[in-house]
Amino acid sequence: MSETTIKDPPSPQTSPQAEPKVLIAAGDGHITEIEMIIGLQRAGIDIHTALESTSPHIDRLSDSGVPVRTLDLRSNADMRNARRIRQWIRAENFGIVHGLANRQVANFIWASYGLRNKVIAYRGAIGHVSRWDPTCYIKWLNPRIDRVICVSKAVERDLANNGVNPDKLVTIYKGHDLSWYDALDPVAARHAINEEFAIPDDAVLVGMAANMRPVKGADLLLQAMYQLPDNVHALLIGEQRDPRLETLAADPRLHHRVHFTGFRQDAPRLIGALDINTAPSRGREGLTKTVIEGMAQGVPAVVSTAGGLPELVEDGETGYVIDIDDLPAMVHRLKALIDNPGQREGMGREARHRIGERFDVKTTIQSTAELYRDLSSARGDRVA
Repeated sequence: MSETTIKDPPSPQTSPQAEPKVLIAAGDGHITEIEMIIGLQRAGIDIHTALESTSPHIDRLSDSGVPVRTLDLRSNADMRNARRIRQWIRAENFGIVHGLANRQVANFIWASYGLRNKVIAYRGAIGHVSRWDPTCYIKWLNPRIDRVICVSKAVERDLANNGVNPDKLVTIYKGHDLSWYDALDPVAARHAINEEFAIPDDAVLVGMAANMRPVKGADLLLQAMYQLPDNVHALLIGEQRDPRLETLAADPRLHHRVHFTGFRQDAPRLIGALDINTAPSRGREGLTKTVIEGMAQGVPAVVSTAGGLPELVEDGETGYVIDIDDLPAMVHRLKALIDNPGQREGMGREARHRIGERFDVKTTIQSTAELYRDLSSARGDRVA
């Protein structure tokens, strides 16, 4: 027997479950995922969770009544842990396993060969999936996957264009809860930012939050700053990985108006203190969390057409959408918001309303529960 072979006796027959019994692996876990899992449990799903042993959310799930176990995966083919997962599936009669990241998806597939459980994958990014890439066949292109939950329509289109069966694809937006942001005081946060970076109190603060790689387009924001009034300051939140940015910021017109924060644990708080949020990305945006975090706090955004960004921002209603690398449009839209505080406030209110209405965690929970139930009741179970 080869080292990667997983083999055991046939599964015993089990009686149908009143509700799907699901094992979901969330890695370290993000608040959106943790609250979704708790919501699924409250909706009647018999859901169990596997988290990394370092996750800060283990107690939160346990206290909410969700059974939790640890799963520290070393690779996409961690055969020792795949055998453990297989034992869990068989011994506890899990009808569905749901992976929220690459390693979880791949190892759930390894564990499920020859068994009748359904496999759900989650995909939150665009790119790096191709029918010509052999590694994709142990994940997204593997026939053992029953459904792929896409974080946006843009991700769904990307997967369909790169060989994933469209019948397996479904878009479910990763939902938020406006109450998560209620404790963040944007006025206090703005005061602290102004003190930390010596920003005048009457400045208009434009910013973005990302790992500042060239694809994120922070250079476009800084180029736009050359054409914006002197009272406009830029706050760049996140690791600086584009050497062009320091060169652009060193220009005498900008050196006192551009502020790099580096990585910040309190990034959502800083985003809420902005007057205008931006995401001038050049591609591979699934559903940009930092734009959602700003919109949920009433901050309008100027974003590009990259990926799922136009699904978040309604052009002219909750912010503006511009073409990728369209500097004149970037300048024009920023000036419109800078010159009109009333428009900023109005768009900010509409942005918050849109998140609460269209990207609510309750909708995510309901749609995910419906998918679980549909898969569980589907006929034609196969052993693959």
